[in-house]
Amino acid sequence: MTVTQHRLRRLAGIARWLLLPCSLALLLPVFNRLLPPSSHTLAWGLDLAAHWQWLYAALWLVLCLLCATRTWQWLLAVPLALLPWFTASAPLPQADDGAPTLIISAANVHAGNRDPSPLIAWLRAQPADLVVLSELTPEYATALQSQLHDDYPYRALYPQQSPFGIGIVSRLPLDDIRPSIDSDGVQVLSARTRFEERPLRIIAAHPMPPLAPEWHGKRDALLRLIAKDTDASNTPVVLAGDLNATPWSSALIGVQRFGLRRATGLLPTWPSRNIGIPIDHILASRHWRGSEYTRGPDIGSDHVPVRAALSWADAGTGN
Repeated sequence: MTVTQHRLRRLAGIARWLLLPCSLALLLPVFNRLLPPSSHTLAWGLDLAAHWQWLYAALWLVLCLLCATRTWQWLLAVPLALLPWFTASAPLPQADDGAPTLIISAANVHAGNRDPSPLIAWLRAQPADLVVLSELTPEYATALQSQLHDDYPYRALYPQQSPFGIGIVSRLPLDDIRPSIDSDGVQVLSARTRFEERPLRIIAAHPMPPLAPEWHGKRDALLRLIAKDTDASNTPVVLAGDLNATPWSSALIGVQRFGLRRATGLLPTWPSRNIGIPIDHILASRHWRGSEYTRGPDIGSDHVPVRAALSWADAGTGN
């Protein structure tokens, strides 16, 4: 046996021991579905670990290939690396081709960013009807308004000298604008508009990052409250922003029970320059179908902006 073969056998032996914890990590979103809503340490820890599904999938592939150097049958386990597609929170059903589309964009512009020019250049190249902004500071908001001109004439901007400023800019008229802020400084902003002669509510949210069990519980509770209110009122809603939750988290898995589903995908949005996780989302109520999703360019933030096209669920029926 050569030195290389000996090393491969040793690595294969180690890999076999790592397969079990790796498989459990891939199944963490399933556990999130089974646990009741909670801010306890166990639920928080499992939820944090569940975010990194692409990392676990890559590790699973490497482990299976190492094990296959000793027993080729391990290659039969490779397809389990596809689990993240099946354990993520539910996406919106696909729209029929040709239906009129509402374009929504969401961007965390970063509280330390002072230059909105890259964002504006993207919005001019890839226009949106409604744009949700997170981490909006007074300096950025002032610069944004001076450069937007008439591209997005309707604006509801509530900047803060903190990462929790928020705003909406729009090519559609906005009314019934409702800002709210909690004792921790976290803002939620909602406004009403119309698309294809039908009313809808756009909600911008940026929950506290789940860096402790308390914040994990508050994030989940905030998103559940929005989802429950939407479900109870039967109002067409789009919720967008840096939600500090991945599609495998208890937050997004929880809100789908009340009809909010992803219009965005599973590719990372934060951090923008390293191995990341998808935490910037556009969610929509059951009144909608999704037809397109893309990620935006570098806008000087540590987040990648997202863009989605939505159509009415009954657009094909003429209702």
